[in-house]
Parts: sequence; structure tokens; C-alpha cells
Amino acid sequence: MSPFVGELERAVVAMAGDLVQRAPGRVHQEAATVFERALIQHVLLVTGGNQLRAARLLGMNRNTLRKRARQLDVRPAASPTGAAAS
Repeated sequence: MSPFVGELERAVVAMAGDLVQRAPGRVHQEAATVFERALIQHVLLVTGGNQLRAARLLGMNRNTLRKRARQLDVRPAASPTGAAAS
């Protein structure tokens, strides 16, 4: 098991507690959105903004990635060198 699993579990518990107060009835949807947005942003950063490579890493179609990124308001990633990705 990854050493980050415990850390992630603690963060999820804390976030769920906050969401129960702020968005009752939408806890799962809100938490899933937060996780998916961060995941897509990270994978796009790792791939230097290459959507095809990012989609393959995530196990989804490139068009699905583009649609979800747009729905989640994920901005184009900067490459690891700091230049904006195209």
C-alpha cells in the first residue's frame, strides 16, 4: 500500500466533515469533483499539457478528458519547465 493512502484517507475524512456542513446532500458529488479536478490538473502537469498522454494515463478517451476538464474548469497546465502548454 502506498504511504500516501493514509494521508489521503485523513484528508478525505476532514473534507467530508466540512462538506457535511456546507453541502448536505451533495457530499459525494462535491468530494468527487474536488478529487477529479486535482487529478486531472496533476496528470496534465506531469504530461506537460499533452492531453492524449494524460488521457491514456487516466484510462479515458482524450475527448472525455477535454470535456471533464472544461466542466471542472481545469486550466491548461504549465509544463514542468514553466512554459504554458498548448
